[in-house]
Amino acid sequence: MKSAKWPLDTASWATSILLRLIKMSNKSQYIGFDGYRQRLEAGLPVMIAFWHNQGLFMPFVWFGKPGKIKLIVSQSKDGELIAALLRWFGILSVRGSSTRGGSAALKELLRLDRAGEDSIVFTPDGPKGPLYRVKEGVAYLALSSKKPLYLLSVTCSRVRTLSSWDRFRIPLPFGKATYVCSPPLHLSNFSGLSIPDAASVIEECLMQANRIADAVSAEALTHREADFLLSPDRFPWSPYSHGETTVAPVNIDR
Repeated sequence: MKSAKWPLDTASWATSILLRLIKMSNKSQYIGFDGYRQRLEAGLPVMIAFWHNQGLFMPFVWFGKPGKIKLIVSQSKDGELIAALLRWFGILSVRGSSTRGGSAALKELLRLDRAGEDSIVFTPDGPKGPLYRVKEGVAYLALSSKKPLYLLSVTCSRVRTLSSWDRFRIPLPFGKATYVCSPPLHLSNFSGLSIPDAASVIEECLMQANRIADAVSAEALTHREADFLLSPDRFPWSPYSHGETTVAPVNIDR
């Protein structure tokens, strides 16, 4: 068993080192991260979402303790490699698909969410798309959670885009990485919000985070202008970015 895992562990370790070197060679700027970072550094859990194609640079915006975050990773061979890679960044995996609300992986994340100790991260258009479309399973998770939901985006000025379904992005050295974090969303405060409507809210907010990151990276938007657009009172964050989250028990078997 140990010898069978050796190639995977070696490949994932080498990839983690390469990613760190690429990250070091890029000039990084962070917009909207103050409250998010303070919460994580205080040991308070959150929910995090970003698009599937931006995953390679996202481990660098985990500011919490190693092992205190869980991510849904598919049960494919690619998912096995991703899970092994993430372990080098202190990010643990729940194996399975996020496409169905009744999936074992989603139930496990709901259990972890109720325990209240771990942060939870998901790629709402994964594992197979469609691109930039939020699955109802993860919208259900967001509606069920007491944790604030932060939506993250990163745009790299030097990147290779693959021809996969998600147009997966591989950051290249010696560029600029622009990270954007939304205000916290408290979807469970809105008892009348349906699962499809919650999916639409997450989708629009993630796309707005993308647009801001792209515009700042292209120098079409200043950091100060981006901060203004990320105000909790602005569309599309408002009214979902106000108030503390309270939530009633949810039946995960329905």
